[in-house]
Amino acid sequence: MERCTLKYNGFVGIYYPGSISINKAIIATGGASCDEKTSVLMSRFLRNAGYNVLVLGFYMWEGLPKELVSIPVDYVEKAVRWLQEEKGIKGIAMTSASTGAGYTLVAASLLKDISCVIPIVPYDHVMEGTTNNFKRLGRSVYTWHGKDVAYSPWTLIDQGLPRIFWGAVRDKKYGLKRFMRYGYDHNPVTDESRILIENMHADVLFLAVKDDDAWPSDKAVERMIKVLEQKDYSYRFEAHIYEKASHALTDGLDEMTGYARWALNHMLPAEKKYPKECEEARQDSFKRILRFLEDWQIEE
Repeated sequence: MERCTLKYNGFVGIYYPGSISINKAIIATGGASCDEKTSVLMSRFLRNAGYNVLVLGFYMWEGLPKELVSIPVDYVEKAVRWLQEEKGIKGIAMTSASTGAGYTLVAASLLKDISCVIPIVPYDHVMEGTTNNFKRLGRSVYTWHGKDVAYSPWTLIDQGLPRIFWGAVRDKKYGLKRFMRYGYDHNPVTDESRILIENMHADVLFLAVKDDDAWPSDKAVERMIKVLEQKDYSYRFEAHIYEKASHALTDGLDEMTGYARWALNHMLPAEKKYPKECEEARQDSFKRILRFLEDWQIEE
């Protein structure tokens, strides 16, 4: 493994060299509130399969901001250049789950050298950044070359957290554990904040879950598929939505600790309602991803 730093490389990450497809590399990130350990665990099955994997930190890692706001997509741009120039990589894929899936889609919409994209339980809009106690910051979650990526404001927060919590609790469809899903379902989004996935130059595999506990990944994927069909997208794209699964459609859950373990136990009701199906969906998703990567063709 090899560590990359802001000071020397312009991004924070850990590179794990693989033994197969030596001309390809996968950039893998964590999701919301995912520190270095959790981010690395999420990519475990890719590393075990033998791929070159660069686990990229975009926040929450040591030396990076702790709040989900003004995260440079430039980190990905610099990571792509490093893989090409320092490691001789010809084909670059990018994948992650949840918030990291959104980061992946934004990056791929801006960087044509990312030729394979696997967003897992993604959302198709960029939102306003907030503090850990849900204070609005008036800035985008992401920036590109120093400027905000267009975002939708969290106007719902202006109602006050007690009112929002009560709205989630009294609605049997949500409840306190599905507070985040309630927020995404009830906060309007703008057309300008839609991630312009039609600008990607990449094969795409979307994976989502029906009635996602955290945010409407299933509806987002359906919308994105419709966009690609309407735009006559010229690259390969596939999607699969699991009927019974959780937002934790990722690897490494057995080793996760801290907030990641707490969220798994307390914020994802599907994990307790459908434990067998959730684990089967995870294992199936790994197989689908690896098959998709095997079929990904690059120009030598």
